[in-house]
Amino acid sequence: MVVVFLGFLFVLVLLFSHTPCDLPQIENGNLAQYYYSFKRYYFPMHKGKKLSYSCMVGYTTESGTQDGRITCTAKGWSPVPRCYRRCTKPLLENGSFYSTEMDFKIHEKLQYQCNPGYHTPSGATEDTVQCQPQGWSFQPSCIKKLGNCASPPVIKNGAVLGPLLESYKNGSWVEYGCQHYHFLDGPSTVYCDHGNWTEQPTCLEPCTLNVTDMDSNNLTLKWRREELVFLHGDLIEFECKQGYSFLQTAIPSPGRTQCDHGRLNYPKCVIQGKAIIFKLCF
Repeated sequence: MVVVFLGFLFVLVLLFSHTPCDLPQIENGNLAQYYYSFKRYYFPMHKGKKLSYSCMVGYTTESGTQDGRITCTAKGWSPVPRCYRRCTKPLLENGSFYSTEMDFKIHEKLQYQCNPGYHTPSGATEDTVQCQPQGWSFQPSCIKKLGNCASPPVIKNGAVLGPLLESYKNGSWVEYGCQHYHFLDGPSTVYCDHGNWTEQPTCLEPCTLNVTDMDSNNLTLKWRREELVFLHGDLIEFECKQGYSFLQTAIPSPGRTQCDHGRLNYPKCVIQGKAIIFKLCF
């Protein structure tokens, strides 16, 4: 009985040692159709048997061919059947490729160089990418060389705070300030960015009250102050002289106006009787 059992085990070991290879599953590839139609007839295959497979359009074997051949071994199919997507030549701005080919097989390399004034992210003038199963090893790129900036631009009614240099390194910065009573509009700090300065601010002019204009409109300041200069955006409140009233009484604050880029629109005061007549007429 023991001999029969051992003999049965020997037959099983012998059987499986000669039939280890089942129908291979090939992603993006396939066998001849009859292998699938008559799978039970062909599989499992014995050790030493060979099998051919084909990759789908746009895919190749590791060697770069459209078709591959595998052999059944004690450990399974060898080499493992795989189909790799071909790499299409990537886009590259400010540079060029050495190769004129448009498609590349797995593991194939592609060298490129940058135009004058540009370099790779690592600072070199050229680099190499490799076609890998997931695509190119990295996106080739050429960036503009880090350039210094000349002295920052002069702005009207303003200046750079601190000493001026003839040249500034990329990434350095300067700060602007405006003349007295001028309003700084925009960023006070500007940066050297690859040879160019970022946007500069502007200095908006103040408003200076004109006594003649105030008299012609019968106005006085509501709040007493020594200086008659106001910054851009400031609100100025007026009162009418004695015996006068504001012409535009329908406005919530007829005596209030705002400094706008150095300009003022003065409210108007008229003799109180005229203001009443004007109101009745409308």
